[in-house]
Amino acid sequence: MQIQTEEHQAKAVGKNMRVSYKETTEIGRFIKGDSVEKAENKLERVIEKELAVPMTKFNSDAGHKSSGGPGKYPVKAAEEMLEKLRGAISNAENEGLNADQLEVQNVISNQGPKMRTPKRHRGREIKTSHVTIIVGEK
Repeated sequence: MQIQTEEHQAKAVGKNMRVSYKETTEIGRFIKGDSVEKAENKLERVIEKELAVPMTKFNSDAGHKSSGGPGKYPVKAAEEMLEKLRGAISNAENEGLNADQLEVQNVISNQGPKMRTPKRHRGREIKTSHVTIIVGEK
């Protein structure tokens, strides 16, 4: 299914990203509705392990952090999401949108295929996810 964007929106799509679906979902909830500068700042702080992503849906076995409540530092997923967010910002600038007025309007994450590594006995399943970040003018 193709996701249509309106005239005042731009998107960036990541397919088969080698990050956990659960982590991308929680990061999406964490940055949705923020301005793009604030979202970039949050993701950079998660990568530096200064700010924990609150785990709201997938919070089993997540320890409580100083920000209050269960949280984690999904560094690899935050790096991938930051790359896609910057791609969405550049797509918006190419479409002629005002970069100062952009906000993260929607983050859609879906499970991707699980890839098996051929090992001797069981091998391992590598988790993948599909992420779409939609930014638009306020």
